[in-house]
Order: sequence, then C-alpha cells, then structure tokens
Amino acid sequence: MIPLFPDFKKIELTDKKDIEKFTSKFPPYSDFNFFSMWIWNIHNGILISQLNKNLIVVFNDYMSGKHFLSFVGENKISETVSELIAFSKKKYNVDSIRLIPEEIVNVISKSEFKIETDRDSYDYIYSLANLSNMNNWSQNTSGKGIRRFIKSNPNYFVKRFSLDDAPKEEFKKLFKKWAENRNVDDHFELNEYKAFERLLKIENSDIKFLALFVDDVLIGFTVYEILSNNFVTSHFAKADIKHYKAIYDVLNWEEAKLLNKKGIKYFNWEQDLGMKGLRYTKEKYKSSFFLKKFTISSLI
Repeated sequence: MIPLFPDFKKIELTDKKDIEKFTSKFPPYSDFNFFSMWIWNIHNGILISQLNKNLIVVFNDYMSGKHFLSFVGENKISETVSELIAFSKKKYNVDSIRLIPEEIVNVISKSEFKIETDRDSYDYIYSLANLSNMNNWSQNTSGKGIRRFIKSNPNYFVKRFSLDDAPKEEFKKLFKKWAENRNVDDHFELNEYKAFERLLKIENSDIKFLALFVDDVLIGFTVYEILSNNFVTSHFAKADIKHYKAIYDVLNWEEAKLLNKKGIKYFNWEQDLGMKGLRYTKEKYKSSFFLKKFTISSLI
C-alpha cells in the first residue's frame, strides 16, 4: 500500500502492481519503469507516496546522488505541482521538481510555473524495424562495423536467456572484464554492478538477456524488458570491446532483429545524462523520437 503524502515508504518488489497502476497510463518513461527504480535503488533512497491520486517519487540524482521530487499522474496537476514544490523547498531546499513527463507539462498553465526542458534526461526511442536493418546502413559507422565484425567472426552466434536459465556467473565475469577494460579496479563497488546484481535476483518472465558468443566464449550481452506489444526498454549492455570492435553495434542489431520479428515496434534506450560520449553513441543510431522530460519551478 502506497502511503498518502506527505508520508513516504521505501520502494519494495511488492509495490510493482500498485506503481504500475499510475505509470501504465503514460508512455514508458525509463525513470518510472518499476524494475529500473528498484534495481538502481542500491542505497534505499527511492521513496514513494501518493498525492491527489498521483504517484510521487523521491529520486536520487543519477550523477550527484542528491534527492529530488517527481511525479506521474493525471489528477489536480497544478495543485500537485504547487504542493510538491513547496515540500521540496522545505525538505531539500530546492524549489523545483524534475523528470516531469511531457504529457503533464502540456496541461499545466505556463502563467503559473516556470517550465524548462531537461534535454539530458530525454529518453531515446528507436524503431526496431529500422535498427534491424543496421547492417545495411551504408554510410553509418555502425553498419560498417557490423559488416567488419561478421567478416572477421563468421562463427559468432547469439543466445536468448530468461532470468531462470541465464548463465549469471558468466555475465558477472564479463561485467568484471568490462570494468577492467575501463581501468576500474573494484567492479563490486560500481553502482552499476550493484544494480546488476539486484536485477539477477528478480523473478520476472519479461526480463530477457541476449548473449553474443565467439568460439563458444561469451563476449557481450544485453538485458531488456518487454513492456508491451509496442515497447521494450533497455536495462544493461556489457561487452569485451577491448578485443572486439563494434560489438555493441552487433548486439544492438541482433537484439533489434529478434524483437522486430516478434512484432514489437519501439526500443527505449533511456537518457544520455548530458554525457558527450553517450550522446554521440545514442544519436548515431537514429532515434525515431524522444520521451521528453521537464523541470518545473515556481515563478516567484
């Protein structure tokens, strides 16, 4: 049971159904994806509440770790925004709320609040039909990389796993190799690794793995969640890029082919957080559109 505002509770696996009663009415924004919230809640800082029959979330900033408020819902929007901003200012000394979906912003009076786009937090949405044809992109570096990889590794193959039958220890070893390639000494201290370990403990049939092998050796994997007939969302992707160039392109292409054959239309690859390298990578895959998010603050 989600408490009424201003009371909050820590997010738990048993909250999934209650949270999705709110989020299912909106496009699949990555921040409000239940499993994304739960697996990244490694310090138990994410809190939930409800106000005016809207879901209220206390998030931790992905970069700084600082607390901030957000919400998703359809009821008494202006009243909810005003109350949350006042609470945020009193509790966190911040007179704004963040990661507000575009659908909410569209019904807010611009004369009441200051509304700013948050480009760094936009979710990139890709057409799976387009991505499944990546190997034929003639001038794109991804297409060229895929063709070179296939030529150099004609014996590669992919396997699909669920959480039940996934070779979890192999995935952990590859995660460690990924960290070593990036000169990270202790991968166990990486927040991302901690989140990955939390994911491996979940029991859910919608979470899938796609693993790529060369000579029977695991060299890369992706983790995604099937949300509906229209959407999947990305959770993790790790690979041994030190020895295999363009491996992420191949993983994304193979993943897109598989999902496109199942009739799924779009893939949410989340935000770039304003990181130049990540933005370059996401932009080269030619997104179809964004799920846009905004920051709202008081005018005074």
